[in-house]
Amino acid sequence: MKINASWFIYAVMSFVKTGPDRDRFTLIHVSDFHLCRPENTSLAAFANKRILSYLSWRMRRRRWHDPRILDALIRAVRAQAADHVVVTGDLTQLALPAECDAAHRRLTAIGSPRDVFLVPGNHDALLSAGWDAHWSRWSDYMQADEPAGPGRTVLPALRVRGPVALIGLSSAHPTRPFSAAGRVGADPLARCSEWLTEAAQRSLFRIVLIHHPPVPGMVSAHKRLSDADAFERMVRRHGAELILHGHTHRRSRVYLPGPQKPVPVIGAPSASATSRDPLHRAGFGMVRITRTPAGWAATFQDHWYTPEHQCWVPGAEEPIIPSHHI
Repeated sequence: MKINASWFIYAVMSFVKTGPDRDRFTLIHVSDFHLCRPENTSLAAFANKRILSYLSWRMRRRRWHDPRILDALIRAVRAQAADHVVVTGDLTQLALPAECDAAHRRLTAIGSPRDVFLVPGNHDALLSAGWDAHWSRWSDYMQADEPAGPGRTVLPALRVRGPVALIGLSSAHPTRPFSAAGRVGADPLARCSEWLTEAAQRSLFRIVLIHHPPVPGMVSAHKRLSDADAFERMVRRHGAELILHGHTHRRSRVYLPGPQKPVPVIGAPSASATSRDPLHRAGFGMVRITRTPAGWAATFQDHWYTPEHQCWVPGAEEPIIPSHHI
């Protein structure tokens, strides 16, 4: 296979810059801030699909999300001192400029763009307005190690950190009213396939980041990833060590078939959730990755919020692929 020389150079540079321990890596996964800041917004800004998301907020979601819980989560994440943090979309509720600015302040509080990697969600792409109106505030947090050239979108993007290859895909794009569906697209999936193969050749632990769950049946039809079948074929052929997503506001772990072993697909709850339901309460996940003589050992540890004590409780650390799945 032809090797992309620039990919190799940036991969090596990123690999070296992480520090002396290249066989251990800690990653934190958070998702779905749902920051809503409709104040001081003109009525004209709601003469589109945005009005539906606003009505949803007024009727239900404003009771489901609390930015104070999000801020407490960010403080807890910072205290963990992980090697990298990934955010899998829906930072905003209405994709308003004030929300994008508020989301940027939270990203800055989590860490620098070098240490935080972001993919957007469907709420961040409510409208077809251009880049400058929406995600430009976050572009540094979506950048690859190799900057996008002229005429190229920022995502998909590849980052290499120590022993880990992080591949960010965007499933966010404007859709018709009452649809929260996502799509990656043929070209981004083709680039992801190349990166998965090249990263495997370099013995890197491969993590794919996406907002929509790439497993059919996890959400209703109007919220699904429309090219989940193509995504599954890619994983079945090229493999990955881990896939992380948001969108469902629910803790979950399922598996996609890989070429040799199943690939874990882990979903995160909303980082601002007020729910007391164990599956939906606010939290973040921590993945610890260790290179061993036999390959990779990776564990997952959940951390959830307890409103009655206003603190974060760590769960048990367990393998991301239990032995009965191998």
